[in-house]
Amino acid sequence: MTTQSQKNQQDIIKLQGETKLIHQKIDTITNNHLYHLDLEIKNIKKIAWVILTISLSSLLSLVGNLLS
Repeated sequence: MTTQSQKNQQDIIKLQGETKLIHQKIDTITNNHLYHLDLEIKNIKKIAWVILTISLSSLLSLVGNLLS
């Protein structure tokens, strides 16, 4: 029969394992997933600038044709 002290020790070991797992998952998120999300955001920003540039040049061309 296990004593309360042994049960507590087993629970502490279990919690330590869970803490290590959580730490590993946080490390994976910060070192891997955030990097890839940053790359995707940079690509979206580039596309947005291209669309903005094309829109502005089309608008300027339209205004230029209307004034001529």
